[in-house]
Amino acid sequence: MGSDSRQHEHCCPVFGVKSGGPIIGLGILLILFAIVPSILVPETMPAIIALFFAGFGIFLVWIGIAK
Repeated sequence: MGSDSRQHEHCCPVFGVKSGGPIIGLGILLILFAIVPSILVPETMPAIIALFFAGFGIFLVWIGIAK
């Protein structure tokens, strides 16, 4: 009954995968949902909400690349 010398590193990746692909994809979608409506139909959504979506999308892309 000795101690187990192996250490089990338990990692819970986001979306069930270790790569940053899904996070980057979600970030790109958020950026597109912020930019495309503003270009096609101006004043569809308030600018502050579009900036929030685009900013969070950029953050997700950055996190996915840094992973």
